[in-house]
Amino acid sequence: MKVRILIIDNEPRWLDFVKSDLHKFEIVVAPDTKTALAELKKDKFDLVIASSSNLEVLKTISEKYSSKRVVVTTVRPSTQEARDAYRLGALRYFPKSFSPKDLFNHVKDVIPNK
Repeated sequence: MKVRILIIDNEPRWLDFVKSDLHKFEIVVAPDTKTALAELKKDKFDLVIASSSNLEVLKTISEKYSSKRVVVTTVRPSTQEARDAYRLGALRYFPKSFSPKDLFNHVKDVIPNK
C-alpha cells in the first residue's frame, strides 16, 4: 500500500514540483484549511505537509488527529514561526527552496516504516 500524503498549499508551481518529486507516494492536495480538515475527516494519511501560511490547521490537527505526522514548509523561514510550528506538533520545519532530494529525504525521515 502506498504512503498517503496530504499537502495543504495553494501554490500551483510548488505543488507541481512536489507531485513530481514525491511521485512514489499517493498525494492529495488541499488548497486551504477547510478542505484539509474535510480530507482528514474522510481519509487516512501517513503524513501532512502544510505550508506555513496554514499554521492554524496545525492546532486542529494536534487536537483532533494527534497521531498525524506533520511537516511545515515556508517561503520565509523565521525563528518565531518555527517555534510556533514545533509547538503545534510539527516534526520538521524547512524552507521551500530545497532540492528534490532534500524534500524526499525530509518526507522519508518522518513517515512510518511501511
